[in-house]
Amino acid sequence: MSLRDTIEGARSEVTQGSNPKNDAEVAATKKGSSRKSSANAKPVREKAASVRTVSKNSKKAAALSSSLPGAKKTKEQKEAERAERRKRREEEDYRNQAFTLLLNQNPDYKKSDRLWWILLGIGFVSTLVSLIITFVAPVTDGNYGSTRGIIQIGSLVVAYLFIIAGFVYDWVKRRPIRKEAEKKIAGMSDKKIAEMFARERKAEVARNAAKGETKVEKKSQK
Repeated sequence: MSLRDTIEGARSEVTQGSNPKNDAEVAATKKGSSRKSSANAKPVREKAASVRTVSKNSKKAAALSSSLPGAKKTKEQKEAERAERRKRREEEDYRNQAFTLLLNQNPDYKKSDRLWWILLGIGFVSTLVSLIITFVAPVTDGNYGSTRGIIQIGSLVVAYLFIIAGFVYDWVKRRPIRKEAEKKIAGMSDKKIAEMFARERKAEVARNAAKGETKVEKKSQK
């Protein structure tokens, strides 16, 4: 056997050793593995992707953003704010009426009220007199020693004195009574205020009845 025959025999054995069936199986295995890896690489669809979940933090952030100045508010929020403002105004009006009633029930305040209005009234009347003289018969020559000048300057001085006296009297005499009434109303519950209004209505009915009886008696005497 020659060297050439030996080489050709070895080449034929190598060619026969590569089985086409085995090659096909290896190729199929590679192809399947590539498909499997591609399937694994595909992103999984999120569960319930169409359902929107809102966390507590997002709710708080939405509420905070809606309360900021200039933030757009919903119709329900606007109605709730209007109802809250209306409720506060009604409560303030209710307590202001109770405050006025408490002052009117105080005899010292009623007396001071009359005197205060007298002081302010004299001051405003004096101011009006000074203005009328200024426009109707003004002092053109600068001689304020004349009758018109004395009346004009005197009425203006009297106006200032009485108006200032009215403000001082209100600050010294009337203001402490108002402060005391404010503290009393602030410490009273709605039930106590309602009872105070009920007592005042009963007293007013009794006063009206007494006035009616007085009128009847006067008519009968005539």
